[in-house]
Amino acid sequence: MSLRSPMQLTLFEVPGASRPVPERSRSPRPPAAPSPTERSVPARAEALPRAAGLAHQLSEHLGLPVHLTLTDNRATLVSFRRRPEGVRVRVHHLFLDAPEAVVRAMAAFVGRDEARARAVLEAYAGEQRSRVRRTRKPGAPLKARGQCFDLRALYEHLNATYFEGHIQADIGWARRPGNKRRKTIRLGVYDARLREIRVHPALDQPHVPAFVVEAVIFHAMLHQLFPEAPDGSHPSHSPEFLERERAFPLLDSARRWQREHLRTLLRG
Repeated sequence: MSLRSPMQLTLFEVPGASRPVPERSRSPRPPAAPSPTERSVPARAEALPRAAGLAHQLSEHLGLPVHLTLTDNRATLVSFRRRPEGVRVRVHHLFLDAPEAVVRAMAAFVGRDEARARAVLEAYAGEQRSRVRRTRKPGAPLKARGQCFDLRALYEHLNATYFEGHIQADIGWARRPGNKRRKTIRLGVYDARLREIRVHPALDQPHVPAFVVEAVIFHAMLHQLFPEAPDGSHPSHSPEFLERERAFPLLDSARRWQREHLRTLLRG
């Protein structure tokens, strides 16, 4: 579940939203991937000239200098930030050998964020899903107990009340982001590959009502019940998804609270 300012776009969990030109934007989360042993991360010496070629192609399409960084991010495939000196683009290595049509779609995504371009990127990512890292990097396990809320307890209550205990996922607080100024905040994320729900730590504050946190968790749990197809043929927020979400009794109140406190959450 995401909150955004009018000039910001988050291409994940934004049901029925209009999509204006963003200052910074992100591509959808990648589809489920096979075993990580099947992926092939190019060596630095091999990747650098190919990355330079991709940056040159994007620059020609955009008419702007492009500063490109390769990633092996399992969550975000393409992101960008506009700067006075040009556009800084972070691209998953799976796009290194993308055909011209996909490169043009990437340029359109960065330049105008066209819906058709987004569909092309999603389809190509689905074809290349074996090259997306499936497992999280080594680190601490998810922490469910925060200063104000125990996410595991809330999750278990929702699972028993609304899903008959059928949802099987780990849950915890996401890492606290840096101090960058943000215009959007993703309050909850469901990672289908890892069966994880991560909740933004900005919600772990005394002034946040419990039903707001529950609404975020409930939304994320529905993504396991209504998964998006790897080829994008099943939308992440289908009519069935949205109808089922109405089962949460305080959904409208939670959404209203999130909108009214967006600035406070962004600072948190």
